Amino acid sequence: MFEGYPKPSTLPHEEYSIVRKGFLRLTVKHGVPVIPVYVFGATKMFKRLQLPVLERLSIFFRVSLVVFFGAWGLPIPFRQRLLYVMGQPIMPGPSLGANNDSTVAIAGVEQQVDDMHARFCDELLRLFDRHKEAYGWGHKSLKLLAR
Repeated sequence: MFEGYPKPSTLPHEEYSIVRKGFLRLTVKHGVPVIPVYVFGATKMFKRLQLPVLERLSIFFRVSLVVFFGAWGLPIPFRQRLLYVMGQPIMPGPSLGANNDSTVAIAGVEQQVDDMHARFCDELLRLFDRHKEAYGWGHKSLKLLAR
């Protein structure tokens, strides 16, 4: 939430997205596919106040503390054209269910999660690059921050 322009170390022609692994652990655990989706324009629906103290507190407390606003200074989104694009489903690998050694099973699950994370990030980048011209963002690039 705090990454991206106008943060001092960022550029206006870069879009940022953080891709975490927790939801992928759930897909591996339950054996369900995940479908990558990117929404062009979602970052322009609200503005936020640049308050470095809130960013530091958010990191310390591990919760997002942000002052945001939209149209007329209210929590009403600005009028913004959105483009939703969906990628190919990403299936988790085969389950490691009947393994007696839990350490090996945990390592195997983490390997599956890492593999799915890499495939998810690749598909998200492919989606962005394929559709950015249609949205008018041909000059932009997507930076994924894996956490």
